[in-house]
Amino acid sequence: MARINELKLSNIQQIRECFYNIKVWTKNELAEETGQSLAGITNILHDLIEKKEIEYIGEAESTGGRKSKQYRLNKDYYHIGMIILKRDHDQYQVIGRTIDLMGMILDEEKLVSKIGNLDELKIITDRLIKDDKKISLFVFSIPGICQDGKIDICDFEQLNGCNVGEMIKQRYGINCIIENDVNNACIGLSYMYPQSPHLAFIYQPAVVYVGCGMMIDHKLYNGFSHFAGELRYLPFYTHQQQDQLLRKDPELLLTKQILTLCCVFNPEIIGVCSEVVESIGNLNLNSEIPKYHYPQLVQIKDMNEMIWKGLYSIAIRNLKEKGKNNE
Repeated sequence: MARINELKLSNIQQIRECFYNIKVWTKNELAEETGQSLAGITNILHDLIEKKEIEYIGEAESTGGRKSKQYRLNKDYYHIGMIILKRDHDQYQVIGRTIDLMGMILDEEKLVSKIGNLDELKIITDRLIKDDKKISLFVFSIPGICQDGKIDICDFEQLNGCNVGEMIKQRYGINCIIENDVNNACIGLSYMYPQSPHLAFIYQPAVVYVGCGMMIDHKLYNGFSHFAGELRYLPFYTHQQQDQLLRKDPELLLTKQILTLCCVFNPEIIGVCSEVVESIGNLNLNSEIPKYHYPQLVQIKDMNEMIWKGLYSIAIRNLKEKGKNNE
């Protein structure tokens, strides 16, 4: 009996994952995708519709036979709260959004100050929750490092040592995921290029050290101590020399970082967001590396847009599992 229940839950989760890929499905398409029987799929769809997790949206165009019924994820089954923390010199920005499961923006809040503390964070999350009781998850992007919901190091200095994840859990009774901003942007790049399992994202700011995120087999790679991607410590230059190059020849500095990733990581795509290099098309990648090993370079003008995509991708992946655990 336990094995039968386990198989049933596995079948349900298979179907759910199809819908969380944000596609419209017919029963025949689900059967072809999952290998499950039409009878079993019919029962699962009935249960998911009763729960209001998916919805019937009409019939597909006829191809000569009987019209197939179409189903999709109910975009309002869950809502997602997303927060970006961003620092610009002495200004601290807390930007919040509420979105539905299709990624449609339902609400947006923003707070700019010269303080950057936990109370300001609560102001934005309170506003989002007050206006939308369907928020089932918060996902955060921070300019820093976080372990298990607790912020270790952050450009918002007053948040250092704060367990933001626990605060969200106690205050609203919902879970919270916190990820570094560059890693979020890398996940967003992966969302844009789903056919590329190995890619990287480089952020080259004008005044501080470079940041890098890496995806291997579609999964974020942090290394055993979360040190992966710390390109500032490459043994080519001291930090002082990097500061000088950033001012005098940022193209050379960026080129060396890209070529290093080619040798060590060999990604298919590297997204680059630079505040000092106007066009990555001008980079001279000529080296002894055979050209067929070079990645496709993608210039990213708006890092926030990549971060939003990354936060959405993280949330959708988490909510798939939430449904699985609630079965």
